Amino acid sequence: MDAFSSGALLAHQAAGRCRLIHVRSRRELPETFAASLPAGLFEVDLTYPGNAQDVQRRLAELGPVAVIPASEFGVETADEIAAALGLRGNDPSLSLARRDKARMMEALAAAGVRTPRQLQGTDPDQLLAWQREQGIDRVVVKPLDSAGSEDVFTCDTDQEVKTAVETIMGKTNLMLRANRAVLGQEYLVGDEYVINSVSRDGTHRFTDAWISRKVMVDERRKIYDYEDLLAPGDPRLDQILPYVCDVLDALGIANGPAHTELILTAGGPVLLETGARISGLANPPALQRCTGADQVSLTLDCYTADAPELSGRPVRYAQQESARCANLIAHRAVPLPERAIRSALDSLPAFESVRFRKGDGALTSRTLDLNSSPGAVFFVHRDDAEIERSYQALRALEHELL
Repeated sequence: MDAFSSGALLAHQAAGRCRLIHVRSRRELPETFAASLPAGLFEVDLTYPGNAQDVQRRLAELGPVAVIPASEFGVETADEIAAALGLRGNDPSLSLARRDKARMMEALAAAGVRTPRQLQGTDPDQLLAWQREQGIDRVVVKPLDSAGSEDVFTCDTDQEVKTAVETIMGKTNLMLRANRAVLGQEYLVGDEYVINSVSRDGTHRFTDAWISRKVMVDERRKIYDYEDLLAPGDPRLDQILPYVCDVLDALGIANGPAHTELILTAGGPVLLETGARISGLANPPALQRCTGADQVSLTLDCYTADAPELSGRPVRYAQQESARCANLIAHRAVPLPERAIRSALDSLPAFESVRFRKGDGALTSRTLDLNSSPGAVFFVHRDDAEIERSYQALRALEHELL
């Protein structure tokens, strides 16, 4: 389902094991996503909206062994199709809770899992009244259903809340849906962590976990700076991983990959959001170097009859090398100098790979979220100090080229 962006990695790995059918959950997509589809890998390419019964009938004839959501776009439709075909998947009754951020927190709260205080609405005055009633000094305002940190605002004043609501409401978001409401949540104090996992029949295994660092831009918006791979023995994971298991259970993620973001507060972990799909920054070669496995290849084992890579694998990943994933930050609009960036990165000892979100020469814009970041750079090395030196060289390079 929807093998766009990092989902293309999943399609490439699956092509080595199975014949592939592709299903699109939307008729239209932004050009950037559409261009990332590895169309040549698929024997059949179907469009689901408006053709649901015909697509299900055609798939039943083809007899697929698995239905896999390859990106955030395909989560709900993959649940629906897997259930219709009687294949391993996740409960469709919780599909909306796996996409709508308000319903996500409601599902967690119903299961007794700690969540941030929140209010869904369309009226900034109602949101401000709730904020005062709750005694919340700082609030985060964001869309209910989007991705890539799009239009996520940290607000300290009434005017900032009003501006955030006005910016979000009515806008067509990255998921190609109109924002019908906003979600206000209490600002959580603590470090942010990213946890990637795979699940099969309700058993969860963790493929990699990262601590995130952000920087503030455009006054009230934070962007991802970099993420460092945590050592599997890091004591913080003793709190975080059991909490993530509770989150996955509450959201009905029994099969397949998940990408979870949370804050480790003084009172313990609290969810930001979970996506029932592979990480947007999945990098199989880098993770194979670091941990001996990766979320993409293990995802395939979550669905197939046999699970050669997954069976016997420990719940918590191992570590062989350290890693940092740094998001490129553009400071102005310039044609993307891909060749110059690659050439400079090749000279850095810790450089592993770079993934660009734009083509060579495409016009960049000032980075305000993940979607406007020109790409991601992966550093892998046994020496943490070498990774830091390479990272600092990257940031100096950005000021020159971006």
